[in-house]
Formats: sequence, C-alpha cells, structure tokens
Amino acid sequence: TSHFFISVNDQPELDFAGKRNPDGQGFAAFGRVIDGMEIVKQIQTANHNGQQLDPEIRILSIKRVGD
Repeated sequence: TSHFFISVNDQPELDFAGKRNPDGQGFAAFGRVIDGMEIVKQIQTANHNGQQLDPEIRILSIKRVGD
C-alpha cells in the first residue's frame, strides 16, 4: 500500500476483527515518532476538506532507524 497513518490515540477499530476493515483483518501498526511530535500535532489540527489536508502538506523525509 502507499498509505500510512500516524495514530495519536488508540485505534481499536483498526485491530484484527475491528470494525474499520470489512474483512476484519485489521492493519499492522508499527513504528513511532521519535522526533517532531509537535509537527504531527500541527498536522492533526490543520485545515482539511474531508480526509484531505487543505492546503496539502508534503512529507519530505521519513527514515527508518535501528531498534
């Protein structure tokens, strides 16, 4: 998939047997924000049109870091 989400709360509807996915398979949650949570909070409260941010916010860099 080309989509990802940053959850700021528990999202039990995304778990296995959750109500969000019709087949009940759920979604894999992985990772955590280790720096820039203030930016995540700004995105969370940004203007939007439905599920689209308005204006669009582009992610310029995401990195995978070691365990």
